[in-house]
Amino acid sequence: MEGSDVLEASLAPTTTVQKFQRSEDFSGQYRTGVSLHSHTMHSREYLGRLPGYIAKIPIASYILEREVGRLHLYAGRVFNFKEFYWTPPLSAREAYELESGQISGQLGLRALVSLTDHDNVEAGLHLRMLEGTAEAPVSVEWSVPCEGTVFHIGVHNLPAQRAKAWMEEFARFTRQPNGKRLREIFGELNADSGVLLVLNHPFWDADGSVTAEKHEAALMSFLGKWGKRMHALELNGMRSRKENEEVLQLGEAVKLPVISGGDRHGCEPNATLNVTMAESFAEFVEEVRVERRSEMVLMPQYFEPLRMRLLENAWHAMSDAPGEFGRRDWMTRVFAPDEQGESRPLSDFAGTRFQRVVEPLRWIMSLLVSPQMRPAMRMTFLGNREGGSL
Repeated sequence: MEGSDVLEASLAPTTTVQKFQRSEDFSGQYRTGVSLHSHTMHSREYLGRLPGYIAKIPIASYILEREVGRLHLYAGRVFNFKEFYWTPPLSAREAYELESGQISGQLGLRALVSLTDHDNVEAGLHLRMLEGTAEAPVSVEWSVPCEGTVFHIGVHNLPAQRAKAWMEEFARFTRQPNGKRLREIFGELNADSGVLLVLNHPFWDADGSVTAEKHEAALMSFLGKWGKRMHALELNGMRSRKENEEVLQLGEAVKLPVISGGDRHGCEPNATLNVTMAESFAEFVEEVRVERRSEMVLMPQYFEPLRMRLLENAWHAMSDAPGEFGRRDWMTRVFAPDEQGESRPLSDFAGTRFQRVVEPLRWIMSLLVSPQMRPAMRMTFLGNREGGSL
């Protein structure tokens, strides 16, 4: 075991979780709120899980099955939703302002925001070129294949000058996984005291390709091999309360602190945050890596029914948004394969039957997420809560 590993393993981890209280003076206890793990226009979100999700919404599932069936029967089109993807509506600047606005407005604290797109560091690099965000960390959510499943590692605060080189290294590994090289990569990342490695949503199979039992077996194998190279596990703002309680228990079992990760993809700010006395991201990393401490706050949206929040996030993907860089129209942000298999924005299919499939779905979703329907939807989804008291 290397010296840094000995130091970090010598302290028992401390994780505390509190519920946001509007009456509480957070500024009297902390200096900074930290938003970790959220996505921008640079992430690709594939729709392989969409049919199963829509199946839970009776009217929407009827429309999808009817229209896709018609296209298959009359036009010979076979839909593989794993080839469809969308990109989140917010730019790096818009995402930063959304996250920092919640921290300053709700908690009364200064903000640190770490944006982590899938296998992409452009958001952090872009923020570094803007006035007021030049100190933003350059971070990524790295997809790591392991034993038939895929784990997502939050790699926060990469050295900006080497960030693209690291991305090339990560991509090479993801294409050709190799245990020896993974050990070397984790070793090199751990050698930089400013880098923070977080195992995101550990119980969730990011690829959706194996059973929950197989994924959990792979998780325990991964932690057995690489747990000492991780600095924290993630309590994820878009996973169930029951699952997050299991993550806290896992953290105790493997002696790792648990930190927040909102996993925001749409326009709702992160539901989980860290609070700290640290004044810089490097100081926050030291707090987690060396002091092995984490103090989290669960924001009000965390306690809304998860399925309702997921539906609202799906609507953010299919509705117009502020949209820097000519991306206001939702059809410029959703991509489908053409007959040659090339990905094209849905705006290229405007006026076709493909658009006529989507429009009824959009109408149903806009109705379900409307303010008038929200009380009824909340009551509907409260009955489907996945347990857990957290």
